[in-house]
Amino acid sequence: MRCGVENKNTVFLLNDGQINNESFLEDVNNILSSGEVPNLFAKEELVAIYDGIRKDALSEGQGETPDSLWAFFIERVRANLHIILTMSPI
Repeated sequence: MRCGVENKNTVFLLNDGQINNESFLEDVNNILSSGEVPNLFAKEELVAIYDGIRKDALSEGQGETPDSLWAFFIERVRANLHIILTMSPI
C-alpha cells in the first residue's frame, strides 16, 4: 500500500530461491503484466486504500467512485513499484 497510498517508490526484491509455491510466481506474473493481483486486498483494506488516496485523486481530477479510486491506486502502484527478480545461474 505504501507505493499506492503514500506515493513512494518501493523496490520488491525477489530471488528464485524464495519461490516455493507456483501460485506465488503467478502473483508476480500478474503484477508484471497488469500491475495488480486479483483479490489481494480484503474489503476492509480497500476502504482504507480509498480513504488514503481520495484527497489526492480528487485533486488530480479523478472521480470518487470505488472504480475510479482503484484505478488511481493501481496507476500509482505501476509508477512506484519496481520489481527486481534475481535468478541463480546454477
